[in-house]
Amino acid sequence: MNWFDSLPAADTQVPCGSGTHTVRWEAGKLTLPSHPDAEAELVLGALGGDKPECVTVAEVWARHAADLVVLGMGPRCAADPVTVSWDEVAQQRGSLSGLTQAAPMPPGSGAPGPGAQRARRLAIARSFGAVAPAGSGARVSGLGSGPAAALARGMAEGTQRAQQRIELFQLLALGSALQFRLSGTVCAAWAEPDRAGERAALRPQFAAALSGRFAPAAQEWLGIDPDAVSVTPHEGPGWGTMRVSGSGGNRGLRASLPLGWLASVWACGLAVVGGHLVVAVEEPGFPEARVLALPAPDAAPVALTVRAVPDDSAAVPAWELCSERD
Repeated sequence: MNWFDSLPAADTQVPCGSGTHTVRWEAGKLTLPSHPDAEAELVLGALGGDKPECVTVAEVWARHAADLVVLGMGPRCAADPVTVSWDEVAQQRGSLSGLTQAAPMPPGSGAPGPGAQRARRLAIARSFGAVAPAGSGARVSGLGSGPAAALARGMAEGTQRAQQRIELFQLLALGSALQFRLSGTVCAAWAEPDRAGERAALRPQFAAALSGRFAPAAQEWLGIDPDAVSVTPHEGPGWGTMRVSGSGGNRGLRASLPLGWLASVWACGLAVVGGHLVVAVEEPGFPEARVLALPAPDAAPVALTVRAVPDDSAAVPAWELCSERD
């Protein structure tokens, strides 16, 4: 079972060459339907050839698939869209122009179509049979000491930060549906059992990521002010804990949830279904899943079967309870 089994495929449009191409997320992977030989395209770029924007996007996605910075970008819930246009991506690239030759081509700048020279380069690329690992940016080392070296290091670091900012803008420009799926991918990567030690060192960051995304769900579930909600990461067996304090407008909610909740529940749109707060997914699936949910904060969790409500325009599915007769 995989966390993303409760999500349908999602498409977005990316400026590429003289038009736009479809980029598709499906079953946990980003695919490029318009570039069936994407691996050769990657090697072509490494050889100094023109790299299509779609391929650049796939590289950027892979580089940030476990990047915690992604969780600081949003969205927090489906009602909290983060909108970035490809024009803004181009503007960010323009600010980097002249500082580095490693900057990708702006969207729509006209990657050449199939031709003799491009075909020859693709043939060379295919002959390599593998893609060199994508780099993580310029290495700022070996510049010596003194004022000139310090200036060079500062410029290199500034260029690297600008490039990273451009990459984050690219990911946001993919739209809400893929933003949710990327956030889920990052959380799932960090939720792996063998990363418990690393999670412990980053506990405040994960608490912030959980609280920011759980708070809107708690407000929908109980009407509690999101500012009165806090969540700490839960480690070990079980789904965690939930406790409401105070009364009326002074109510607060403290919870502990595993980081994986953000992937299997939140990123799949399952946080609140039929007045229940979903705390775990027992059997992921689409359009039906089996979940563990709380009818009230002080109640024991119950197992429920939920079904996705058809809506192709939604970033993540909305769900409803299945009746007994279903």
